[in-house]
Amino acid sequence: YNLNMTKKDIIQGKVAIKKGVAEMNFEEAFHAATQMHYEGRLSIPERDHTRQVIYFMTDSKPKDISDGDIGQEINTFKDYYGAIIVNEFRKEGDMTGENYALENLASIGYYFLNGDYITAGLQPFCKANCFCMSKMEYSGGDAAKAGGGCYRGSAKDVPFNKAKEMCATGGGIMSVIHDQNKAKLLQIAEQKIDYFWIGYQKSDSGDWNWQDGSSDPYTNWGVDEPSPNAVAKCAYADNRDPKNLIWGAGNCQVAFPYICEYPPCQAGIKDC
Repeated sequence: YNLNMTKKDIIQGKVAIKKGVAEMNFEEAFHAATQMHYEGRLSIPERDHTRQVIYFMTDSKPKDISDGDIGQEINTFKDYYGAIIVNEFRKEGDMTGENYALENLASIGYYFLNGDYITAGLQPFCKANCFCMSKMEYSGGDAAKAGGGCYRGSAKDVPFNKAKEMCATGGGIMSVIHDQNKAKLLQIAEQKIDYFWIGYQKSDSGDWNWQDGSSDPYTNWGVDEPSPNAVAKCAYADNRDPKNLIWGAGNCQVAFPYICEYPPCQAGIKDC
């Protein structure tokens, strides 16, 4: 069903199922779902970038459909348009081993076996409804890829406050670093840049504050950093050493590239 439907919508072209059909035709079901998504985007243009979800609930054991044209269509959908959730229901006593065809059909992290309503119903929809705008790096697991936020780097050299302003214009903040995993992600986002600003700034009282308001104590200052120089109030990352993204404190008027950090998109946000 199209989850964007309202009571005023009229369902046309219903799928007819002949009595006695023993199993699901996964190819026809996939095509019916993608057609429904296509028609939905035409009727509500501002939702064109909303992530799409196809949900299979079945006790059928299909042949592997990961090859050929249909396999390419399925992989394209998972790579560019959304997620495929599969909840396989096995009959009591059916111990035939893992169903790799259904696992291959599902997006990574979205295959469930005899899942209950919460585990294989609501939670996967919530995870699938968490995504980044195109051309952004993301942080998260296989299922909730954007659970750790979305990132976009800029190679343009600007002063610290200008970088803050540019990120805020798009609804984000300057990137913050609270662990080594986050540091590695930012290195990927700005892999060709020697230095870039991070969202860490020294107040007039002498305290260093993260732009996201976090009190996380993690730091990775370089030797003799942060500089005691009176104008060294803005933190930058030294990207020349790929193994250790150390920080320095510099003059906020110096121009460096920067990375913006954004909250994930969710269905219903027009600008995503």
